[in-house]
Amino acid sequence: MNTIKIGNNTIYIKQEWKTGVAAVWILGLLAHAYRFFNFLPTWDSMFNFKGVGQTHSLGRIFLGFFGRLSSEYDLPWVNGALSLIYISIAVILLIELFQLKSRMASVLLAGLIVSFPTVTSAFAYMFTADPYMAAFFMSVLAVYLTKKYKYGLLLGMVSLGLSIGIYQAYICVSLVLILMLVIQALLLERKTCKETVLGNWKQLPMLLGGFVFYKIAMFLIFTYYETVYGYDMTTGAYQGIDSMGIMTLAQYKEGIRKTLVNWAHMWCLQNGIRGTNKYGLIHLVLMGGIVLGTVLLIVKHRMWKKNVWGIVLTAAALCAMPFAAFAINLASPHVGYHTLMEMGVCFFYILLLLYLEKGKWEKKEEKILKGFGIFVLAVICYLNTLNANYAYFQMNLSYEKSYSVCSDILQKIEELDEYPAVTRVAIMGDYHAKSGDLEDLAPAIMGVSQDVFLTGDYHYVSMWNHVFGREFGTVEWEEKEAIRETEEYRNMPLYPAKGSVAVIEGIIVVRMAE
Repeated sequence: MNTIKIGNNTIYIKQEWKTGVAAVWILGLLAHAYRFFNFLPTWDSMFNFKGVGQTHSLGRIFLGFFGRLSSEYDLPWVNGALSLIYISIAVILLIELFQLKSRMASVLLAGLIVSFPTVTSAFAYMFTADPYMAAFFMSVLAVYLTKKYKYGLLLGMVSLGLSIGIYQAYICVSLVLILMLVIQALLLERKTCKETVLGNWKQLPMLLGGFVFYKIAMFLIFTYYETVYGYDMTTGAYQGIDSMGIMTLAQYKEGIRKTLVNWAHMWCLQNGIRGTNKYGLIHLVLMGGIVLGTVLLIVKHRMWKKNVWGIVLTAAALCAMPFAAFAINLASPHVGYHTLMEMGVCFFYILLLLYLEKGKWEKKEEKILKGFGIFVLAVICYLNTLNANYAYFQMNLSYEKSYSVCSDILQKIEELDEYPAVTRVAIMGDYHAKSGDLEDLAPAIMGVSQDVFLTGDYHYVSMWNHVFGREFGTVEWEEKEAIRETEEYRNMPLYPAKGSVAVIEGIIVVRMAE
């Protein structure tokens, strides 16, 4: 069946859509099946065993709603499958936006997106992965609606506002995508600057309107909770969301520097060409391919004769793409980017794919270059898939170590004469159990560590509760300070030595390295 009937409207299902969706699921499972079919908790998911983490307090006013479309629990397959559905729809929208026709292009588009490190990082926080992928989908949908429909501007604003309200960083996806539409119009569709501007001008009010919609919705929701329930709805300072706005010249310079540093770390280029690894080298080739492709298309179309300003606008859009991908660096002086926020970088892969797919490379030399470009993109997809599986391998190690440590400490607690009459626990210091001879992830993935994820009292208590079915309580900071002053505590050995778990002043104390 190649059509879907909705009321009086008929939707024709294109072969490219089928190919793209199939590729999302097949390549998505190759990259993430390890995560989908295993319980691999992290420091965040153990603490947020039920729920999607902080929502309103971080300005993520729609995160809770979209998180509950699946469940409030860390259900790897359910949340993962829903995430792939969102990615599948986003891939269909991108196929339509860029008018991709070949199966190869649809497969590569799907593979590059679903294996990208930001998706892996989202799956490290599986309890909130599906709403994050919904935010990605709606950031693409906002641009699509605004571009494709005469009156799609308002719907685009709402879609972008919902995306921002789930996770603010996904506005960068919309920004990069808009720049790519400009480049596509000029280089691949051979439109003039005037035609390009007229074809894409609505994207600017969509961006502004989407942000305004988000701010109005947040004001109304905060006012409701403060008025009806008396809650304090002040947003926190996480990732600089409380300080977005106009910055000073010095802060803009620092934002540019941070963007270049973020870029280098994302592609493992921070140590220079000599010190880079294979992941960094393949991305140097990617950047070279984008530059070469841009030059060849300009020469091929003789743009310096027909559309000089088109060359200028193309160059400006290309130079702006890295800053669009890390746009919050230029809106907040306190932002700190990590993998979970960097989905916009993926569109550099897609830009090279567009060049290869729509550039009409007909000469023998051009076909060779096209084949090499396809090979480069396939290698990037492969390396990101390997990195994802290695990340989940490390997450499994982390869980095994954390489980072992929690089990051992619990056994020591049960051997105390005061237990179970005493159940409040003070974890003093941290315990680390890093494995030797393990390579680092390339690139690093936010949310992934091969060390134990037990970094605070609440992590131990949560794990004893959820995994071991034992109830314990925590203590206040002042009580821990009082314990440190006691002679008994100072004479305690460090965990895992015998005597590292004892009762002091009616509190179970576990002494670790401080």
